[in-house]
Amino acid sequence: MPESFADLFLKAMRYEHWLRFYFLEDAGEPDDAPMQSSPERELTVESLDALLIVPAETAARSRDEEPELAEMLDVLQGQTVSMERSRDVIFNWLGEKTGIRPGSVEFEKQLNALASNQNFRRTLDFFHGWVQELANNELDLKGNALPPGAPRDETIPTFGEWNRAFLFWFSLQKPFDIENAPH
Repeated sequence: MPESFADLFLKAMRYEHWLRFYFLEDAGEPDDAPMQSSPERELTVESLDALLIVPAETAARSRDEEPELAEMLDVLQGQTVSMERSRDVIFNWLGEKTGIRPGSVEFEKQLNALASNQNFRRTLDFFHGWVQELANNELDLKGNALPPGAPRDETIPTFGEWNRAFLFWFSLQKPFDIENAPH
């Protein structure tokens, strides 16, 4: 069964986030540390001028393991990254995979349907929350809560590992049912 527009969108968005999470470098500083390595550093960047730099070995592995998604890596590699560019790359990739041209009435119709789809919104919101917890070093990739001041895990997982970690964590999340809350 082919993947739905929503499933493809979410997978592309998670892949692009993985790229930015681990391989975004500040173009203005010679230091090789990724920007996400310090939330304080990230907040002090007034004019985000960052490049996506994926090491050759990691890029080759991604091309082997997720060749369709790696098409986005090839477009973004070595380029200045912005939210607009990331959106355009995801939309263009999505258009190629679905045959629905970005900017067309049908593409807009699909996006509007996603915006009103509760399951899609929940998955997207939880993903952003999960990424923020990782960035703040509050959670590890196994889903364990980390105590304040815990050492940061500097290993970089493959996209497959990162994606599985999110999907596992997400599978454990249950919506809060206010009607059945203890009194």
